[in-house]
Amino acid sequence: MNDRVKLTYENTHIFDSYLIRTKKDMQRFLSSLREQCDPDMAVAVRSMKSLICEWRSHNLFYFLHVFRSRTKDVDLERHQSWWREMFCRVVSFFYFWDL
Repeated sequence: MNDRVKLTYENTHIFDSYLIRTKKDMQRFLSSLREQCDPDMAVAVRSMKSLICEWRSHNLFYFLHVFRSRTKDVDLERHQSWWREMFCRVVSFFYFWDL
């Protein structure tokens, strides 16, 4: 891939993910990863909406200076618990940096 991403079957780690701010750019980035990877990789298994909600949640916390060392990158794991997915959907609703 490239030096911004580490892909495995269980996780997609995007370094400095806060640099990509808009939903449209996130979708483009994830779509390009999906085109280049095995269909069983973590980024290809989860829905685009779920991946973007989690990414936006990380960005929101990063821009609010909450756990910046942990939220500057995003780990998009293959299996996400239902409560974490619900949390990310709610939190991502408050992310306004892509308007």
